[in-house]
Amino acid sequence: MLQPFYNYMNDIRKLDADVIRSFDEGCEYIDVARNEYLLRDGEVCNYLYIITEGLVRMYYIKEDEEISSMFLEPFAPFTAPDSFFSRKPGYMCLQAVVPTRLARIHYQRLQQLYDQHPDLNYVGRVITERYFVKSEERLQLLRKQSAEERYQYFAEAYPELLLKIPLKYIASYLGITNETLSRIRNKIRK
Repeated sequence: MLQPFYNYMNDIRKLDADVIRSFDEGCEYIDVARNEYLLRDGEVCNYLYIITEGLVRMYYIKEDEEISSMFLEPFAPFTAPDSFFSRKPGYMCLQAVVPTRLARIHYQRLQQLYDQHPDLNYVGRVITERYFVKSEERLQLLRKQSAEERYQYFAEAYPELLLKIPLKYIASYLGITNETLSRIRNKIRK
């Protein structure tokens, strides 16, 4: 069921079948309904997740407003890093945008696997590095590009998400108001 994820891991470093089997045995599969939460603000994130079907939104709350920080699609591993790594309550929320099926592995089990399998530990480190590069790219997008440039980048990089995600989530992800997003979209259509 997680074969595309295992292929991704093997592209980083070829893992023995027993390592993959151990990881797979450490996972449990869950189904979450549209708008159901995997994590709320103030909770400790105990899991690393891998979506097999569906879509999850990561967001935080600032001045009573939800700010989308990431949209997560199948087979990209994710967690709320502030909480998962510190083992303390965090500020991120994880919410299914559509009905979603996920595999999840508990923090403790993942740490055991890292101790037992150095190659898996290496793969985990590279995946974490890639996550932080992606986060930095998003920050640069918000800092250096105009609202229209940010929208055009999002539309080109994630065209399928434009059809799946409510526009208010996209607007918050891009750091603009719903009205600004509407104006940009109307301008582009003309």
